Amino acid sequence: MRLTIGEVRDRAVILDCLNRYAQGVDQRNWPLYESAFTPDAVIEVVGYLDHEVTPIEFREILCGAFDVTRLSGQHLLGNTIFAFAGDRAHTVTEFMAVTLERSGEVGTAARQITAALYIDDLARFDNGWKITRRTLVRKSSNEDFLPFADPFANAIETTLKAGWPLALQTQGQSIDAL
Repeated sequence: MRLTIGEVRDRAVILDCLNRYAQGVDQRNWPLYESAFTPDAVIEVVGYLDHEVTPIEFREILCGAFDVTRLSGQHLLGNTIFAFAGDRAHTVTEFMAVTLERSGEVGTAARQITAALYIDDLARFDNGWKITRRTLVRKSSNEDFLPFADPFANAIETTLKAGWPLALQTQGQSIDAL
């Protein structure tokens, strides 16, 4: 397959969009998360939600249901396949998410490992590509329990307050401009 420079650039900008979503969710950096979507975007979570939601509604679900016991999350994005039609794109991305939660037992954390697909429709704008529709399909999910010391939990919670993704501003671009 031979790609033009423009096609390579589009793929890189789309991957940046997908990474903004993952970093935004993992670090609970909601402006970064929201920058990945168009204002009218919808999210479908097959087998979990019985209706489509907006990115804001999905954020509220994540914050409400998961943040009470959540220690950390990490989305590892894998293979992405691209299809383009002018200013529209369709991608399928494999990912693995690892989440740690307080288990209720001292010294123990619950770890959930989920393998899934993001199936995205995107649109090109002057400032890059954004997701217009996301479908999340779980392929597998496994939960186990492991020893976990409170000082480590405190260190993880500190990372959520650190604002690591704000490095974008050092590149002369604010999150709001994305």
